[in-house]
Amino acid sequence: MRRLRGIVCALALFPVPAVRGDLSAQAIAMNCLNCHASGQAAVSRLPELGRISTAELEQALLAFKYDRRNATLMPRLAKAYSDAELAAVAAYLGRH
Repeated sequence: MRRLRGIVCALALFPVPAVRGDLSAQAIAMNCLNCHASGQAAVSRLPELGRISTAELEQALLAFKYDRRNATLMPRLAKAYSDAELAAVAAYLGRH
């Protein structure tokens, strides 16, 4: 029984890549919602992410990352992530 428990615990250390990627996208997206959630966005005049398509989100995130779109905070945040991570975040937000 202890051996089986050890094997199960060891296998738990190897996450499935697709699930892991979605969890990472979800974790990053939760940071976005600190400012862009429905109620807060209306008060602060920031765009509500739920009203923007996946393609538009990805385009905006990449524009911030590569200094093609001006803002105070977003370029700094976008530069912290790879293009693939930004695409995954846009896809996650587009589905939710």
